[in-house]
Amino acid sequence: MRFGELQDTKEIGEGRKRLLELEKEGKYVFHGSPNLVEILEPRQAYTSDDKSGKDIKDGKSPAVFASPYADAAIYRALSRRENVTGDSENAFGMKDDGTIYFTASQKLIDAAKSKIGKVYVLDKAGFSEPLGTDVKTENPVKPILVIDVTVDDLPDYIKIVE
Repeated sequence: MRFGELQDTKEIGEGRKRLLELEKEGKYVFHGSPNLVEILEPRQAYTSDDKSGKDIKDGKSPAVFASPYADAAIYRALSRRENVTGDSENAFGMKDDGTIYFTASQKLIDAAKSKIGKVYVLDKAGFSEPLGTDVKTENPVKPILVIDVTVDDLPDYIKIVE
């Protein structure tokens, strides 16, 4: 799905519908989380080390990460690995052709059915230019709006993996 393109679906959740409307305005970026907070504080980003299988610091400064894509924030709010015990896969990113992709295990999607995530709507001023699906700032950010999302709001183009 390309930036600003409204997906043709049978029906989308109310949270996603509102977020896609805000995305289309082009004034906001979105941060997804399972937690409710008043101010988003910069945090250290981690990446997975393929050799050890452990998460390691990415070597960059702590930041508040967000996305110009509402679907990416919805996905992050509901499909966090820590929501599922055992082996689960999840990933999202941008393909070379500019489309976003999502993958998740069925176990992770099933766990999302009992979750209510939070998508923070943030003024995009002060955030970096997009790099793939991400933007960032090294400053604390006060949300303009917080929208609850549920499994009904997840993008319907998530590829289920084993």
